[in-house]
Amino acid sequence: MNILCVAAHPDDMEILCAGTLIRYAREGHKVTMAIFTSGNMGDARIPPDELGKIREKEARDAAAIINANLIWAGVMDEHVFPDREQRRLMIDILREADPDVIFTHSPNDYHPDHRYVSQLVFDAYFQKGLPFIPGQSKPACRFGHAQLYYMDNLGGIGLLPSEYVDISEVMDVKLQMLACHKSQVEAMQELAATDLADMVTVQARFRGLAAGCRFAEGFTRLDAYQRGLTCRVLP
Repeated sequence: MNILCVAAHPDDMEILCAGTLIRYAREGHKVTMAIFTSGNMGDARIPPDELGKIREKEARDAAAIINANLIWAGVMDEHVFPDREQRRLMIDILREADPDVIFTHSPNDYHPDHRYVSQLVFDAYFQKGLPFIPGQSKPACRFGHAQLYYMDNLGGIGLLPSEYVDISEVMDVKLQMLACHKSQVEAMQELAATDLADMVTVQARFRGLAAGCRFAEGFTRLDAYQRGLTCRVLP
């Protein structure tokens, strides 16, 4: 299968669903990691132009650990909006990945970039398969019914997972991918007094309690017209 994760910022997917992506990659599926913004506003000292380059390299280093394809959209951090221009960009991202399974942020996430990326993925889902949408640079992909899963929220706030993935055997690799994002690990410690590795470990352990395993990631599946699920597609 073609697996696509669309996240707003570099390090979002390492925090929220890297374990699941690792498992897909190990099972031989094609994994694409699409990052919508450059994350260039995520530090109080490093200038945006410099930070954007740093965070792109960090993201590519993380994706390389699991041989995932990386799509770098480069939208300005903190400036995601569900407008026509950004919808066209999202349609092209979905067309390039031609996904069978899509992961993205929950619509009720705490960050506006996260919420708007979620909306853009939802809005672009149907149009990825329509060949005459104007202004697109990628040809239409399959018109199939890809399953869309919403990732957990930071801290698990406001999200009750409907499905879980056991990531116990790949938790070390998830943390290795997260560690690639050194600039954000340092910034979160400085600006928000948050140890990202500790936060990720605690949340995975908490979701593991519900899933009956050591570490887990939780998701909610979008249930909509013609997107019903008759068999499990998560690893």
